[in-house]
Amino acid sequence: MSLRIIGGEFRGRVLRSPKGVQTRPLLGQAREAIFDILGPRVQGAEVWDLFAGTGATGIEALSRGAERVTFVEKARQAIDVLRENLEMLGEAARARARVVRGDAWEPQLAAEDGSPPTPPDLIFLDPPYALVAEDPSRAVHRAHQLLARTAPRGIVCFHFEGALLDEDDFDGRVDLRRYGRCSIALLRRATEDVAAEGTAPEAGNP
Repeated sequence: MSLRIIGGEFRGRVLRSPKGVQTRPLLGQAREAIFDILGPRVQGAEVWDLFAGTGATGIEALSRGAERVTFVEKARQAIDVLRENLEMLGEAARARARVVRGDAWEPQLAAEDGSPPTPPDLIFLDPPYALVAEDPSRAVHRAHQLLARTAPRGIVCFHFEGALLDEDDFDGRVDLRRYGRCSIALLRRATEDVAAEGTAPEAGNP
């Protein structure tokens, strides 16, 4: 499978993919459409690429100016390929990337000093299709749990198979897009969540 970076600094670079069927990257048409929708929100963003596989989506974010991308993946073969793809981009890009081997549903991303991770502005959530099909309601619940970890006005881009889920399966605001066999649900932090955070410890400030 040939994977190409679509836009930004590294546009046109070809990424490696592991042999076999254990990874299923978000393919060109859908990836390009999602980044067109996100537009300038990627620039300077803190990004998590969960179930990262080859890293294609997170690397696309790096190419388009994300401040930092954390890649979470469990499969050793995929991580090896992901690291090779990051090496190809050069030292400056590698310095803005972090690769973590672990559970992408519940990523443990504390800093080296034990402090909590910086809340992400964008989360790309790309679990294997079979995991979502096995229990769609649980997958949606987990996607919303991840949304709650984002920064104010954060977005989760949840990739799943076809028409397995529709708008009624999600709580709150969702923008559901279908691209051939795959679907993308764009989940956004609710306005009331943002307002509540704004009144937390610094309620006296405007």
